Amino acid sequence: MNERAGRILVVDDEREIRDLLRDFLERKAYDVLVVSTGEEALDAVPAFRPDVVLVDMVLPGLSGADVLIALRRAGSAVPVILITGTEIAAGEAYFGVLRKPFRLRTMAELVAAAVSGVRPQGTAETV
Repeated sequence: MNERAGRILVVDDEREIRDLLRDFLERKAYDVLVVSTGEEALDAVPAFRPDVVLVDMVLPGLSGADVLIALRRAGSAVPVILITGTEIAAGEAYFGVLRKPFRLRTMAELVAAAVSGVRPQGTAETV
C-alpha cells in the first residue's frame, strides 16, 4: 500500500490551475481536495483536515486573506500558503507565499516544508 505524503487543500477559482495543482501534487503522493471558493474551503477544512492549504488571494466572495483570517480566528493552525500576483508583506499568520508565475517545483518544495513544519530559510516568501 502506498503511503500518502499528506493532505493538501487547493483553493483557486480557475479550473485549469486547480487541475494542474491537483494532478501535480497527487503525483507527489499527496491526497488533494480542490475547491473554487473561500466559503467551500472553510466548509472543507473540518472534514478533510488538510496538512496544508494552498489558497489564491483573489477569489469570488471570500478572498484568500479572508480564508486565512477565518481559519486563525477558528483556532486552526494549519499552514497556509498564499498564491498571488502581487507583493505581500511578511507575516506570521501564513506559512509562505507563491508569487505568480511560480514553478511547480518551488510550490512542491514549499508544500513539503509546510507539511513537515519546517519553515524555509530566509524570508517567508518564495518567488
